[in-house]
Parts: sequence; C-alpha cells; structure tokens
Amino acid sequence: MAYRIIQWGTGNVGKHSLRFIIERPDFELVGLKVYNPDKAGMDAGDLVGLDRTGVVATTDVEDILAIDADCVVYNALGMTRGEVAQPIEDICVLLRRGYNVISSAVERAIYPKALPAEILSRLEAACAEGGSSFLGAGINPGFTMDLWAVNMSRLSRRIDRINVVEVCDMTNYDSVENMQYMGFGKTPEEIGDRSLRLEGIDELTPFYSSVLMLSDALRFPLDAVRFENEFGLATKRLEVAAGIIEPGAVAVVKMRYVGESNGRDILVNEWVWRTTDDVNPEWGVGEYWSMVIEGDPTMHCRLEAKTEFDSKRIVSLVVATNVVNSIPVLCDAASGVKSALDLPPCGGGMVLGPTVSTTA
Repeated sequence: MAYRIIQWGTGNVGKHSLRFIIERPDFELVGLKVYNPDKAGMDAGDLVGLDRTGVVATTDVEDILAIDADCVVYNALGMTRGEVAQPIEDICVLLRRGYNVISSAVERAIYPKALPAEILSRLEAACAEGGSSFLGAGINPGFTMDLWAVNMSRLSRRIDRINVVEVCDMTNYDSVENMQYMGFGKTPEEIGDRSLRLEGIDELTPFYSSVLMLSDALRFPLDAVRFENEFGLATKRLEVAAGIIEPGAVAVVKMRYVGESNGRDILVNEWVWRTTDDVNPEWGVGEYWSMVIEGDPTMHCRLEAKTEFDSKRIVSLVVATNVVNSIPVLCDAASGVKSALDLPPCGGGMVLGPTVSTTA
C-alpha cells in the first residue's frame, strides 16, 4: 500500500519534493499546503508541469489537518529566513495530530542533540502525544557535511582530518531575503563583524549540527568549534536572479566551521558560495562537493550533479530528494525525534521501465 503524503510548501525545495512525490508509484499525494494565495485552488500537477492529480492546493491549515496521511513533507522556508518559531509550532501541531513529519525547514534539527533544549523538549512531547516521529533532513546539513563523511569513514583505519568543501553557484538563486542575509550585495562595512555575530553557538545553527553529528558518529569528543569567514568583492556590476551586485559589494562568500580535538583541527566544513567565477577563483569555481579524509587510507572524493528543473539549482533538488527518499524509514520507525543515525540506511530514487540515457 502506498504511503499517503502531504506536501507543505512549494518554494525552491518544495516544488522538487512535490514533483517527486507525484511521480513515485509507492507514494500517494493526498494534500498540498501553499503560502501564495495565487496558488490556492490549483491542482498540484499544474504547479509542477505534470498531469492533474485531483489534489488541490490550499492556504488553510485546517484543511490540511482534516486529511488522513502517513507523513507531512514540511518544506517551508523556516530557518533560511532566520525564523524558527513558526516552523516549530507548525511541526508540533502536525506531530500532535499523529502525522510523521520530515522537514528541511529547521536545518539544525538534522541532529537533535544540537537543538536548544526547549525546542527539543517540545518536539519530543509532540511526538509522544501523537505517537509520531520527526526527522530533520536536507543536503547540507543532512548529507554532504555529515552522512557522506560518516559512510566513507567506514573504510578508514585511521582518521587524521576530514575536510569537506561545498562550492555553490548562487547566480540563479532568486531569494532576495536569503541572499542579503548571507551578505551578497552588501559592502564589508554594511556587514560589520560577521564573524563575531556568528561566533555564539546559537548562531552556528545548522552547520554546528553537522560537526557535532560527525564527531559523535566517529566517537571522539570535540573540544571546541570555531567559525571563520572571508568575502570576495565584485570588480564589476553583476546581474543575478536576486538583483544587482555593484562593484565593491560582496559577490563571493567563503566560510568555515572547524571542529577541534586534542589540540588539532579534525573536522573542517567549508562553503564557497559565489555569484561569479571571476572573483577569488582559487577558492573553487563551478558547483560541486569535495571531501578529503586524511589518514590511512587517505581518500579524495568529489560529487558533481546537475538538474534542468525549476531554477536549475542542484542544491534545491538534492535537499528535496534526501527528504522524500527518507519517508519510508521514518514512517516505519518507532515514535520520537530522530536523526539519520537512528534510522536504518535507505536507498532512493525510482527505477522504472527501460533505462533512459541522460547523455547526449
């Protein structure tokens, strides 16, 4: 019998999730929550260029709560807008009603131990009341900076250092609010001392979760986690999906979270987000993830991917697929707040019909 799924949100990630849920034969889309009133009343299939499903989008939460479903895929913007109160409230309501919930919105929740105690307690109480389960998932955090290294480390005899780098093209990312939050388009003077602002553990938010999850999985204690960042400034006027970046404003953001243990840098997670390849190309250009595990054996890994759907941002797609592919193991799990370390390994994707070549 197919898992009955409600999709919550149809932004950059939510549209990918919605399309994937509709296409999977082992899933049945039974509800769709949207925020834009212009989408209300539209068939879910029309929103992603597929055949009509008979499921109509609604902005009304009460409409959603009246639907019988196994799981809600919660892809609201959440912490990417600097907000956590509303996503946590929504998720707790769903959990208390008995829905399993898997979400990309509260990125820090990919490892519950990293959540503030008050938020974790609320989620645990909601799961207990509804007999439901909750999982935070995504790509980064949620896979590349944590699970990828966890799985590769199983081939290691000795680990001296793990360094994971994300290089991401932000040219087609159209969220003005998020781009400004990250510093794009601002001058260094407008940003101020961003490193100090992000120094506290409350502001490490999602990326601290990955470092903590990986250190626990590898069974060694962290003595400290520090934050470092640099900015690359535009040398000419740039037009990107989120607006205009003037010369002298931030065009490239580079940041790093470093986990220290026994006086050494053991875990290094690094991000290079750029709107042009012309500024600081030595930091990495294009779009990929790379990982080096130093030790015995020393391993060099690289992951490149692409998509032609929606904004063509691979990051949005793989956040969605990691979330949606985790639905069966979450639905089959015992009640409670989970991380990927609590659930059995799961595969993903669809294998249907004859093989279709994706190369020209």
